[in-house]
Amino acid sequence: MDMEELIGFVTGNKNRQKLLSLLSSRHELGAEKLAGNMHIARPSVDKIVEELLEKELVVRENGMYRLTELGEALERRVQSI
Repeated sequence: MDMEELIGFVTGNKNRQKLLSLLSSRHELGAEKLAGNMHIARPSVDKIVEELLEKELVVRENGMYRLTELGEALERRVQSI
C-alpha cells in the first residue's frame, strides 16, 4: 500500500484516525486506555488495532501500542489535510 492508499484507509474511518492521533499525542497506550479515551468498546479498539498492526502503522510491545515510523509519518500527513 502506498502513502495515498494508507491515508484513504485511515481517513475512511474516524476511529482509525482518532486512534492514530491519540497514539501520536500520548506516544504509548494500552487497549483499555485507548477504549476509554475514544469512548468506544474494547472489542472495537482491538479490531482497529489489528488493522493498524497489519498495515505496520502500529506496534505492540509489552501490551502497549505505539506508532511505527510509518504510522508517525502518516499521522503527520493526515493532520495536514
